[in-house]
Amino acid sequence: MELARKFREYISLYASESLDDASRCYEEIFRLEREADDEKEKIISEVSKGPFHPLDREDIIRLVLSMDDIAANVKSASRKLLYSDPREAPDEVKKGLVELAKLLEEIVSKLGETLDALISGSKETLKLADLVERKEEEIDEFRHELIAKILEWGDSAEKLSRVLIVKEAVENIEAASDKAEDVADVVRSIVAVGPL
Repeated sequence: MELARKFREYISLYASESLDDASRCYEEIFRLEREADDEKEKIISEVSKGPFHPLDREDIIRLVLSMDDIAANVKSASRKLLYSDPREAPDEVKKGLVELAKLLEEIVSKLGETLDALISGSKETLKLADLVERKEEEIDEFRHELIAKILEWGDSAEKLSRVLIVKEAVENIEAASDKAEDVADVVRSIVAVGPL
């Protein structure tokens, strides 16, 4: 969740054209994603040694890998935006990026609640997983609207490559939300077959 918060901060700095601050914030995102990779490796190592049933092991690994993909997509979106100049982007595109980052932070937060509910054995787990899915659908719909604005910008942009890199960053953000939904789906399957 810290990574999603830092990403939202990064996008706000990017949109406000504070490039030096955005670059420093990217370094934090890079560090956090590296920490997520380290945690993934530790968990997979422990799960492979542990006394888990193969199906439980598979669910845990799918959960961990999908969560790692969220972090990887956030880092990728951040890196891609470093190759663009926000001063060239229309205000509505920058505002759209800020809103999309806010929505991503919300889905990651809701996913955190879902995982906490799973761990505690809460009866709310499935309901929370459903909310993650609804948020992903909201993000997908918003992304379509933002892509239309980006393509419109592309019609008048001097450097199409800058427009395309922003579009690719938006696709990474949406992919991160897809991975959040994938994690929620794994949670559903764990709940459906019973506790680990």
